[in-house]
Amino acid sequence: MAANESSDLNFPIRTANVGAICIISAAKSASVQLGDRGETKAKLRAIALQRQEDHTTAGDVFFESYPIFYRPFPVLNDPVDDNGAVIQLDRVNGSPNITVGCIRVTAAGSAASILAGNGMHLTADSRIKHIRQYPRLHPTPPAGC
Repeated sequence: MAANESSDLNFPIRTANVGAICIISAAKSASVQLGDRGETKAKLRAIALQRQEDHTTAGDVFFESYPIFYRPFPVLNDPVDDNGAVIQLDRVNGSPNITVGCIRVTAAGSAASILAGNGMHLTADSRIKHIRQYPRLHPTPPAGC
């Protein structure tokens, strides 16, 4: 199996040679790619709601009601970069081929990425809000009270 992908104008096209690939399940927004990828902007938004009442009588739930879905990304501090140090990596691939023997994946869940190649620029954002709406049970008093 071979796949050709060009990743960026600065990089040549490479061929991914995969002997065998067996994926039992790639669920929801999972991606499988053989070859280089220039840029990935993966996003997953989900509300998991468990209620005692039926959804038709309890009302709708909206993403806008929960700040987790529109909060900005946290600021990441990198002391090496903040001090102005320059990190440079030069890599020369002697062969324009990516060779992989066998890939076996039992399951790739939501927003998973299986990639045989270079990912270049990757931004991934997964935001999930779990809500459980059940009445609280009154605790049973201890024996002897």
